[in-house]
Amino acid sequence: MIKLKSMLALIMSAVMICSVPVMAEEAASEAEAAPTEQAAHDNFVFATATFGQKFSPFFATTAYDMDVVDLTQLPALAADRGGAVIYNGIEGETINYNGTDYTYYGMGDVTVTQNDDGTVDYTIKIRDDVKFSDGEPVTIDDYIFSFYVLVDPTYDGSSTIYALPIEGMEEYRSGMQSKLDLILGTERAGYEENEYFTQEEYDAFWTAFDAAGANFAQEIVDYLVAAGYNTAEDSVATCAANWGYELAEDATTADFFAEMVNTYGYDLSDEGINLETAGTSILEFITAELGEEAMAAYQTGIQTGEGAPNVSGLTRVDDYTVNLHMTEFDATAIYNVGGYLAPLHYYGNPDEYDYENNKFGFTKGDLSGVKSVTSKPIGAGPYVFDGYSNGVVTLKANEYYFEGKPETDVVLMQEAIDSDYVPGIVTGSFDLAVPSINDETLKAIQDANSNGELQGDVLHTILVDYRGYGYLGINADLVNINDEPGSDASKALRKGFMTLFSVYRDTVINSYYGDRASVIQYPISNTSWAAPKPADEGYHAAYSVDVDGNPIYTEGMTEEERYAAAKEAAIGYFKAAGFTYDEAAGKFTDVEQSYEILIPGAGQQDHPAYGVATSAASVLEELGIKLQVNDVGTDVWNNALEGNTAMMWAAAWQATVDPDMTQVTTATMLTATEQTPTTTP
Repeated sequence: MIKLKSMLALIMSAVMICSVPVMAEEAASEAEAAPTEQAAHDNFVFATATFGQKFSPFFATTAYDMDVVDLTQLPALAADRGGAVIYNGIEGETINYNGTDYTYYGMGDVTVTQNDDGTVDYTIKIRDDVKFSDGEPVTIDDYIFSFYVLVDPTYDGSSTIYALPIEGMEEYRSGMQSKLDLILGTERAGYEENEYFTQEEYDAFWTAFDAAGANFAQEIVDYLVAAGYNTAEDSVATCAANWGYELAEDATTADFFAEMVNTYGYDLSDEGINLETAGTSILEFITAELGEEAMAAYQTGIQTGEGAPNVSGLTRVDDYTVNLHMTEFDATAIYNVGGYLAPLHYYGNPDEYDYENNKFGFTKGDLSGVKSVTSKPIGAGPYVFDGYSNGVVTLKANEYYFEGKPETDVVLMQEAIDSDYVPGIVTGSFDLAVPSINDETLKAIQDANSNGELQGDVLHTILVDYRGYGYLGINADLVNINDEPGSDASKALRKGFMTLFSVYRDTVINSYYGDRASVIQYPISNTSWAAPKPADEGYHAAYSVDVDGNPIYTEGMTEEERYAAAKEAAIGYFKAAGFTYDEAAGKFTDVEQSYEILIPGAGQQDHPAYGVATSAASVLEELGIKLQVNDVGTDVWNNALEGNTAMMWAAAWQATVDPDMTQVTTATMLTATEQTPTTTP
């Protein structure tokens, strides 16, 4: 696992007169390099990766969508440069960072009271002089509305604030199911009269389900053809074989989907049928058949049992203050209670808000209104979302921003590929980018500057510690023995692969990054306060013990000796997985399964994980195990990850101030380079 000690965080262009870089305060103060003799320009272009177009503070999932959210929304609580929460944001709080004092202002203050009975109270007070970008005032009712969206029984976004020990949370979320879940729960056994849905609704759903399923399966077939696994002339059965399904030769896409239903039942979640997606979720296909309005009705929650009308642990104190009462202390709570203040009047319905009568801006169990504006955010952040078109998000300065209207009038966030970042800045197409750092990138920067340095007359580079990291992952659902992901044999199989990947990290990363990156042993950046330290009890290198728990490596081993030791350890793991090893031939003789790892290097082999994967694949081939290293574009890579079809992959992740080492994936991980996540899991 690798950590980037210094990374190309910001590159700013000064190639044209009247065009100067605009930096965030933190970057400017650390770089001391922004030209000051020229006025800020009107438009600022930031090169970024492909957006998911979910710019909602409730439903954004990708890092690039979150960048838009961060610029358009305002959290209740601010954080300092080290990631610590600012407790006194209204009046401002001065904190020292690397020998320099910085004063931080935020939307609100928070007081934490640990009571004698073990309970904890979080009192949040927000400013009374802040407006949303449309001029409407921000009040504590916007906080309460946002809170209830995130804890609604039907909420399916990434926030997990509902998991905090807030008094009354479980009672509020109990006793509600959607019409969709109730119909799926019948498992198509036939309609029986009930109070929740009619036979017409029942029949209409299953008709849409069948049509959507055939389209869902067709997308998988199309994906396999586009990715080169199959040809357009191949039958559905031939394509399905590459997806792990055995079908009759004359099978249709409907038959293909029927086999998925046989495998997962009527579970449409990411652990069920949608585990097979090639990019578009099964729910999206069903929605296309039913229509958005009808689908929203199916997804609306229905009270089927007892449930509390409110979360008793949340109390509105006054127009600008709220209290959250928790039954016990939770270290992560401080990072979760100060989230974005989304406008009730835009995402919700003010006519449905009456705190005293348990009305919180929408009908409990019905988030259709909130979801309807997912692609068009409004908030109180420094910028106003003006639109997304042709791969560009346009943001305009918010004249109501509480710290003053930003000097840069327009920010254009333009989709691009990593290899075009530096050339784009050199030619003036971009003002800022965060490319993957390697020798070639740095050479391109140095060549662009007349002084041959990273800071010069054309480009200015800032190298900073970064809280992200790259990793290699294995999908336990696809890489296992006898379809038993949790068995000891399956775990041994994955450890065999990871042992070989792990041993090549140092050599490859040193070659790719030089001294700009280092190997880490756990999936968390060393810049994080939560990162394990070598002196900690139980700390050890990743995948450094054999199948019997003995150390693989000894002090003083040469590089070649380490490779040989890792190979022997991997053999032990593969034996434990159940493969038959021919001692005389020095290879396994019964491994029929072919494995695959996806590297998002756009076919150019320019990725730090590529060398790791190919080195391991070479050893595996000697052992009679096929590992295909596919260097693909980000679209193919992203579809495979979203569809949960990638056996193994390389990606990157950016941790938050409250790092959770399991929130991205529960698959076996091997962290790679700590760099700007040009691709995310």
